[in-house]
Amino acid sequence: MNKFENLKTEDDIVIGNYESQVTGNITVEFDLEEDGAVMEDYSELISASETWIGKLTKEKLDELKRNMSLELTDSAYTGSGYKPGQQDYDGLAAELTLVSIRFFQDAFSLVFKAKKEYPDMLIWCQVDEDMEMEDLMVDNP
Repeated sequence: MNKFENLKTEDDIVIGNYESQVTGNITVEFDLEEDGAVMEDYSELISASETWIGKLTKEKLDELKRNMSLELTDSAYTGSGYKPGQQDYDGLAAELTLVSIRFFQDAFSLVFKAKKEYPDMLIWCQVDEDMEMEDLMVDNP
């Protein structure tokens, strides 16, 4: 199993890197949502996160991207009179690039970029322990 690398504390979170064939080279962040936490406080969250990320398969990531593209595309065209087609959904799904994962004690957020469709924005996909999408948000970084 690949491990998190270059872990360091910064502004009450731990930041590092992770690389696998599924994720590519991404940033990982661990947030206990507590002020003054030190590296030792994160050991349980980091351990649980290593187990979780080890279960992330290419198939599951592709499924999440498809579900995200459906929701984002449908939302973007609601009320416009345009009916998105499969090409619209497939185009966004192919463009979504995982750039980081943020681990919390009770949630995981995968952060994507889609430079063509959502320039200068981040797309946050909160998932549960079974990697099912719980929430989706587009935000300026």
